[in-house]
Amino acid sequence: MSLKQKRQILRLGLLPCCTALLLLLIYPCEMETVLADEQKTETHPLSQKELTAIWEAIKSTKAADIKQTQFPDVDFKIEPGSDNYWGLFTALGFDELKKISQSSNPRKGFQYFVDQFGTTDALTDMRWLQAARALHLNPERSYHPLREPENENQKRQRRDQLIFAELMVRNFLKSPESLKRYYQAVIWFDRMFNPLNFPVYQGVISRQLKKESPEDDYWWHAFQFVLMAHATGRDDLLEDVKPEDLKPRFNKWFNWYKENGLKLWADEETWYWEKNTDENNKLYLNLKFLDDQGLPPLKVRPQYPFPNWKGPEPAAPKLYRAVE
Repeated sequence: MSLKQKRQILRLGLLPCCTALLLLLIYPCEMETVLADEQKTETHPLSQKELTAIWEAIKSTKAADIKQTQFPDVDFKIEPGSDNYWGLFTALGFDELKKISQSSNPRKGFQYFVDQFGTTDALTDMRWLQAARALHLNPERSYHPLREPENENQKRQRRDQLIFAELMVRNFLKSPESLKRYYQAVIWFDRMFNPLNFPVYQGVISRQLKKESPEDDYWWHAFQFVLMAHATGRDDLLEDVKPEDLKPRFNKWFNWYKENGLKLWADEETWYWEKNTDENNKLYLNLKFLDDQGLPPLKVRPQYPFPNWKGPEPAAPKLYRAVE
């Protein structure tokens, strides 16, 4: 999105500055579709040096520098931890990852980007996640990837979504610690495992992976299944399996969940669900399962999206949920 387009949105005058900025920076892909005045075309293949520079910008650019570059004549405060402060990193992440999307070797670029997750600290991972969310790459945010794209920009977005999903599934199966770290952020944002959303996600995955030819969206729903298995204590289903062969594992999990969902309860000390093995303890039956095959509410939620958080407070999850 060009600087001119960003200024136009901020100057609508219909919203407080912080709200307008948040809407703009969390939904840049949709904004770009609406406001784009030129057709984006793929550019040259990115070199390793260029990929490193993209990640360095996402990781290290200061909020004040982002504001000076992207919003030089828009007056708003950027106090650390404020909505505008984190919104600036979303804007930066969008602009930097867009370079990978518009390159002629996006898979290489997104592979490098995925490889950076979990390699530094919590604040850096938050910037990483905001960049991914800015391009709507994360399968836990939406039941489906972009469907029936109507133009080249949308086709590119769908391609990027499926590349990212595949690379993350491969990463999760290779690194359980990476899965655990990412899962904490999923719970913190409170979308996929929200009591209202989880039954829908489960139903969508079941319908899609039981199709005769689910390959088109396979990686998107495989990503979602990996999170579900992890959340319910079935990491054993993620062991000794090729990333391309998760469909039978999902079917095993789904059958197990149908048989045991009533006995699942929220752990007292973590943000996971586990099976109640005390057959005599009827007080802990998951009655929500009888209503819609859902999970009971968690008793514990993470205070931060990533462990060992040190630095400015993150924006409240509800600010993201309001526009997603």
